[in-house]
Amino acid sequence: MSTDKTSVDRLLEQYGCGPVQFAGSDNGLYERHLLFDNVVALTAAGARERFEAVARSVRDVLSQRWIRTEETYERQNAKRIYYLSMEFLIGRSLANNVTNLLLDPAVRDLAARKHVDWLGLLEQEPDAGLGNGGLGRLAACFLDSMATLQLPAMGYGLRYEYGIFKQSMRNGWQQEEPDNWLRRADPWEVARPQETVEFPIGCGFELRGGSLGVIRDQP
Repeated sequence: MSTDKTSVDRLLEQYGCGPVQFAGSDNGLYERHLLFDNVVALTAAGARERFEAVARSVRDVLSQRWIRTEETYERQNAKRIYYLSMEFLIGRSLANNVTNLLLDPAVRDLAARKHVDWLGLLEQEPDAGLGNGGLGRLAACFLDSMATLQLPAMGYGLRYEYGIFKQSMRNGWQQEEPDNWLRRADPWEVARPQETVEFPIGCGFELRGGSLGVIRDQP
């Protein structure tokens, strides 16, 4: 598998990766995440550890591009679009981000040199359980469209701990199990607990006989 090294280097330079390469050296993003995030020898890492290392390496590239984009919006005082939806069915993020960042050559080179099963690695990422309905998929499509049109847009929704339930058939009966999509850490998440906003609901609640009821109105 041959890769145009010059085009890969130029691409990574465009996205502001600086002196740290995407992969291929002891100081490469992939190698650093594989070693320091999971504290395992490179040769002993499993498929999940390799997926997380690749995802966080891609996120490093994405993060630098994100900052540059935000600085451009601030400088030009661009009008923003804020899309509010309870659900965003965005699917799996790794393949989408690799495609959108034009990192396919770099990832192919990484997979070839590190003997990584790329398709098997992609299967390590669960679908983000951020909803279970058609409106969630529609909301995600709107975000994709706005990104394609280079519109300064942001989506706001709920971070569900569990997605749509998993179902299976046992002895002729349907069995439901919770979709614990956050059983392992999501490498795309950035927690900002210091950024909180209070929303007054204008009423109080109490538990009566196992049911939650409104007890009073508040101004």
